[in-house]
Amino acid sequence: MRSLLWSAVALAAGLALTPLQPAAADDIGGVSCLAGNLHLRYTPGLTFTEKTIRVRGTGDLSSCQSARHPRITGGVVRVRATVTGKCPGPIDPASAKVTITWNDGSRSTITESAFSRVGKALQVEGDVAAGAFKGGVAHADGRATGNFIAAAAACLTGGFTRSSVVVERFSITA
Repeated sequence: MRSLLWSAVALAAGLALTPLQPAAADDIGGVSCLAGNLHLRYTPGLTFTEKTIRVRGTGDLSSCQSARHPRITGGVVRVRATVTGKCPGPIDPASAKVTITWNDGSRSTITESAFSRVGKALQVEGDVAAGAFKGGVAHADGRATGNFIAAAAACLTGGFTRSSVVVERFSITA
């Protein structure tokens, strides 16, 4: 599988995530969250020349439920990734690690992912490699809060260096 970070750069380019099928997370000991956000930074910024970019990000998940872990109601997300890309794309993840620290003190580490995009829509799927829900598959969808005009201007004037994403749904299933 391709590396994760929810292909941070794809998100960075001002793209949005697409809705996924409702998850049956509680049936298999997973988790389902209905809200969240992610703030990403790209170093160096994306320009019209392809290069390797380091992606760092933080965010949160909220409105979470899990039958096996009933104390989980939210989590803090931390993203670290390396991607190869340019404005407006394509973007290829080289390596990534997403760590979620759940409000009950447990953690989940996601290290592999695949993504697809259509226009402003992006769908992300990754493997939980360690911690709570190990062996599960993480799914995410949402929407970018930026716009293409601002992103294109940033690509022309030194690089696209920041993006924010509203997470509309996140789940981990078996």
